[in-house]
Amino acid sequence: MIDDMVTKATTVANYNRRLSMLTIFLASVAFLIVTTAIAAFIYVSRKEKILRKFHLISVMIIIIIELAFLIAIFICCITQIRSTLGSILAIFLILISLFALMILIYFLLEDVIKDRIGPYPNNLNPYKSYEVHETKSESPIPVCADEKATTIADGNEIKSFPRIPTPPTPIMTPQPPSEKILTPSLSQDIFLFPQESPFIVDFDKVRRDLLAAIEERTIPALEEAIQQVKDHNYLHRLKYECERALELLNRLMKIEHMKIRVLRLNQSTIAELHSYTKPPDEVYTVMRATFLLLGHTDKEIQDWTQIQNLLGRLGKDSVRRRCYELSPLNILVDKAHEAKDILRNYDLIRVSEISIGLAAFYSWAVTMIEEREKLLESQRKIEC
Repeated sequence: MIDDMVTKATTVANYNRRLSMLTIFLASVAFLIVTTAIAAFIYVSRKEKILRKFHLISVMIIIIIELAFLIAIFICCITQIRSTLGSILAIFLILISLFALMILIYFLLEDVIKDRIGPYPNNLNPYKSYEVHETKSESPIPVCADEKATTIADGNEIKSFPRIPTPPTPIMTPQPPSEKILTPSLSQDIFLFPQESPFIVDFDKVRRDLLAAIEERTIPALEEAIQQVKDHNYLHRLKYECERALELLNRLMKIEHMKIRVLRLNQSTIAELHSYTKPPDEVYTVMRATFLLLGHTDKEIQDWTQIQNLLGRLGKDSVRRRCYELSPLNILVDKAHEAKDILRNYDLIRVSEISIGLAAFYSWAVTMIEEREKLLESQRKIEC
């Protein structure tokens, strides 16, 4: 009887020991997998420069929770006082590990997709889009003028394009003089003196309207001029002018999109930026660049209190209204260069972590700086 009890106790002890070893092994493997995945996530995020502070804090919390569960499992299994509790904790640890892996995959996909797509996906664009398709034609192809030859400011310098070839005048064989004077028929008069075709007039008018729309730099004028080119099927003959118009139209629509984002900011968002007593560097730098583009001098925005006063203005003098009404043509070149210089160490992801409103001002400033630089480059090409 005693031997049976001893054998039974030994069997139970061996079973508990093996169960404890298996529990510790599974828990350790789960912890190592999660730790390795977190290390890989941090490495990839830092290498691609897309690591966010919130994600870093989250993975650190996951590591602490996993480590606490692993220590509790070791204590329960080694002491063999509560081996059942150790098994339950191991099951919870495995479930937490699976959940942590899914969170890491979500964080990585979120960062990569946000970095690849950027802040302005194409499907948010409310305006039309056009595409120029080049087709083969047997008609004479005009020589495309380059940007040096085409000056938008003066419409008189536009070179005429080849006209449609007209039938040649028939060579009349000299006839001996006759007594009867022949009067040419109406059909011969029309043949000898061809009238100007309305096709040519339409082409010149469409080209002038397209160049005038490029000079006007407004979205409705460009859309109407491009649609007119498509309606008359001049995409091939006006390929160069259409490419210029489409490029300008895309730039203007991007600027308009940025302006609307700033204009639609809530007053509470502006008040949040205004409420900082000691703002982060991102807030001070982005708002300083914004007011530089709006025409303020360095002395007027040297201190944060001065920027706060400008942020507190309402009505027509509010920063939202001024950003919406500002044209890139009215931005001084030196102000654009200075604003670009102070924003060079910041990016949209870093600014977005501070405030959504601050991200809108940052995107607006970057877009306006890019457009001012392109205008300056075009002006230099025309002058050369």
